Amino acid sequence: MDFLIFSDSHGKRRAMETAIGLQIKKPDAIFFLGDGLNDIADRVDGIPVICVRGNCDWSIGTRSVREEETVSFEGHRIFLTHGHRYAAKSGLGAMIRAAEERGADVVLYGHTHRPALDTIQTGSEGRTVTFFNPGSIAEGSFGTLTLTSDTVLFSHGTI
Repeated sequence: MDFLIFSDSHGKRRAMETAIGLQIKKPDAIFFLGDGLNDIADRVDGIPVICVRGNCDWSIGTRSVREEETVSFEGHRIFLTHGHRYAAKSGLGAMIRAAEERGADVVLYGHTHRPALDTIQTGSEGRTVTFFNPGSIAEGSFGTLTLTSDTVLFSHGTI
């Protein structure tokens, strides 16, 4: 499965439209990690959107959007958060604990506006968790994720 990942659009809807237009293949879904929920609908060009609320999403109309979600695709548990509740600007410590609690092997977060990719061994069993921040689409950065049952492949893109 192929996914597009956006965060922190802050009113720059066109930036997301541009990134979607750059894709060779239509993604199976879009993950939106907050701070610009008014910039994106529940579906974009027929593509389902899975979103979480960020610290700047005070007013999003009648949509009910949670601050975090855990979803499963291709046998992977993916934890989505904006990151502000887990002090993402100070490091991954709190998100590592949250990933362990949820049994997630992938964590998607935003908030820092900086693209990042980290793979960390957690817990006594040494389970691998991959942490990915697409950066800020308002600043031209986004991410892609390709999942199969035995592959987690991330990349950063720019517009």
